[in-house]
Amino acid sequence: MTDPNQYDTEALRLAAPGPASDDDTPPELQGEQRDLDDLCERWVEWTRTRRFYSPAPELRSVLGQLTGSSLRPLQAGGPDAPNSAELAAFHLAYIGQPDALDKRVFALYYVYRIKPIKSAAAALGISREHFHRVLAAFRSRVFRTSRDIASEQGRIRAYSEVKD
Repeated sequence: MTDPNQYDTEALRLAAPGPASDDDTPPELQGEQRDLDDLCERWVEWTRTRRFYSPAPELRSVLGQLTGSSLRPLQAGGPDAPNSAELAAFHLAYIGQPDALDKRVFALYYVYRIKPIKSAAAALGISREHFHRVLAAFRSRVFRTSRDIASEQGRIRAYSEVKD
C-alpha cells in the first residue's frame, strides 16, 4: 500500500506550469501595420482634444447646478489637436463599427491603454496572440473604411463644386 501523503515528484514536475512570462510587449509591427498603429495613436490624441468646434464646457448648465459642488473642476487648457480630415474620417469609421470583440480589443488597447495585454486577453476569453491578430485586423478594416469615407467626401465635394 502506498502512502497517500507521498507524491510522485516526477509527475508534479512535469505537470507544473511553465515559468511566468513578463514579456507583454506587442509583436514587432511591420510596414502597413506600423503606419496604422501610428494613425491610431494620432487618432487617440485627436479625440481627446476639447477645442474643435466650441469652447470648453461650462458647469453652469441646469444639470451642473443640480449636481452641486461634488464634481471635480475641469482643468483649464487641454490638448489642442489640429483639425484633420483623415482623422475625422477614421473617427467616423471607428464609431460606425458594430460593438463586437474586435472593437472592444481596439478600445482596450488604444483608448483605455490597458496593461498587461495578457490579462485583458484572458478577461475577453482569448489568447494574447489572438488579441494582437484581432487588433491588427480591426485597425486595417477601420482604415479601409476611413479611406472610403474620405473618398466619398471628395466625390461629394467635387459634385457640389460642379453643381455651383
